[in-house]
Order: sequence, then C-alpha cells, then structure tokens
Amino acid sequence: MGYQIEAYLDNGKPSLKIYDLEQNALCLSWTYSGKSSEKRSKQEVHQLFRELLLLTCKQDIHNVRVFNLSPRQLDS
Repeated sequence: MGYQIEAYLDNGKPSLKIYDLEQNALCLSWTYSGKSSEKRSKQEVHQLFRELLLLTCKQDIHNVRVFNLSPRQLDS
C-alpha cells in the first residue's frame, strides 16, 4: 500500500491531500480555515492529526495482513 501526499498552499492556507495509490482513492483532504478563534484552530489541527493517526493505524493493520505477522513478531 502506497500513498501520494500533496502538501500545498491554497490561497495562502495550508492544505493537504493524501491518496491511496492501491485503491486510487482520496484518503484525506484538509485545508486550514485560519479564520477561527484560537480554540477552534487548535481543534482543527487536532482533527487533522487524529485523521493522520487513523490512516497510520489502517496502514499498520494492512501490513499485518500482508506479511501474516504473529503477535510475537509484532512485539519485537
């Protein structure tokens, strides 16, 4: 499983798109709004990192299935 990562500025706003190359599908699309309160901005960035973490977990689960790893192999 591979990913194509596009990080760019969209009218000065940080943006990120991540595509799953195996499924030829968009996994994540994010653009920072930047016009929110500080609390809202933190929530927005927190949500991005949450989605990135979930994507990483999905990749790890895929690797376990592909390489047929046992629980003992995962611990090392």
